[in-house]
Amino acid sequence: MNTEEIIKVAFELGNAIAQSEEMINLKNQQTELMNKKEAYDLIIRYQDAKTKIERKLMDGLMVAQQEEAHLNILEQQITNNSDIQILMAAQEKLENLMQAVYFAINQAAAGSCSSGCDSCGGSCPM
Repeated sequence: MNTEEIIKVAFELGNAIAQSEEMINLKNQQTELMNKKEAYDLIIRYQDAKTKIERKLMDGLMVAQQEEAHLNILEQQITNNSDIQILMAAQEKLENLMQAVYFAINQAAAGSCSSGCDSCGGSCPM
């Protein structure tokens, strides 16, 4: 199989993932969350606070305890927000799918299961 054919198969895999239940659910949850002002604003405030701290650290600046405490409070609010938790669960399901796909590609590229057929239940082609 040449490079062009491999890229075509990869594109088809990408299309299959885009049509998966996991991806569709995630997109639906993202759309719903954007319509929930409180949860959406909380995510934006968290991302802004985290970005400011990361920039300070990259610039070698000190991060004030107050800034860290503020970020921790926002993290706790995110953890307690049921709308955000639903989105995070959908993201986790998609991430699990992507990890399974990556694992399957690695196994196929290596030509066998890394720990014998017990690791895949005997479902691999090797």
